[in-house]
Amino acid sequence: MKTLLLLLTALSLFGSDYALMKKSFDKGDINRAITIARTNAMNGNIPAMYDLGLLYYSKGSIREAKTWLERSVKNDGEGQLGVSLILFTQSSNRDGYKNVTESLINVPKGEIRDALMAVSKDLASNRDDASAENYLTLGELFSSDVIIRPDMRRALYLTNQAAKKGNPKALEMMGDAYWRSNLTQDSLIVAPQTGNALNVALEYYREASRLGNLDATVKMGRLFIIGPRNLRRTQEGVDLILKAANEGSALGAKTAAELYMSGQGVHANRQQALAWYQKATEICDVNNILANIYGQGEEAEKYAKAYESCVEKRSVVRRYHILFEPF
Repeated sequence: MKTLLLLLTALSLFGSDYALMKKSFDKGDINRAITIARTNAMNGNIPAMYDLGLLYYSKGSIREAKTWLERSVKNDGEGQLGVSLILFTQSSNRDGYKNVTESLINVPKGEIRDALMAVSKDLASNRDDASAENYLTLGELFSSDVIIRPDMRRALYLTNQAAKKGNPKALEMMGDAYWRSNLTQDSLIVAPQTGNALNVALEYYREASRLGNLDATVKMGRLFIIGPRNLRRTQEGVDLILKAANEGSALGAKTAAELYMSGQGVHANRQQALAWYQKATEICDVNNILANIYGQGEEAEKYAKAYESCVEKRSVVRRYHILFEPF
């Protein structure tokens, strides 16, 4: 019985360590997360070795990341996909990308693995067989700051390959890369080498919009309204934003509300702005805007609670490209 209690206590401590590690990572305290995972990994916990490798990868300590991921693999744990991703970031020629494909042979099929295999085969053979979705999957991966260390130059290349193949989301992201504004500050792509080339951004948005990307339509409209004189077409911009809003774009509804609230390109109309904001509440921050507009009362309280809820969810429920493994 005593032995059983000690075992249960040990399992409980491991479980609480994992929860504490993940909570620290979610809060941005990566050093504390590493300390917790490392303590367990040094004690021989194989999932902790894998998680420690991911944490080092996120921090940018690539050598340490590879060491711990490989240690996990040697002990029949997870980690080979992470090792393959590191090999991909270090590749610059056909032989390097061939090594990536070979390292993936025994990795279970999945979105990231399949995309990495297809793109690496392309780059190893100088062919163009991988799909736009394969390239975009990796473009989004390497522009992420969650688990995988951002590599914006590589992300830009991969996303542009997807854009060349006609992917509407990739085209929008490339437009964002060439336009610095509050409307695109949450873009996955922030590539300094692109500069602030608005004409280039406009062409990407135009093609994405033609292919049905409503958010790109909104951004094109906004660019027509606030861009430099040689690009400015205010009425066309308003029409594009309202078109996207009426077709169900939350970004379009939020942007339409901002136009009516400020009177930019339209006659200011607070009620019209309010109506549009209410159609954009899937965007978390809009709930906070509405709570402030109402000020007090049931409506204000409703939107304030919705905002608190989505902020909490946004900070906790995140899409990990490579998931931590409980230890």
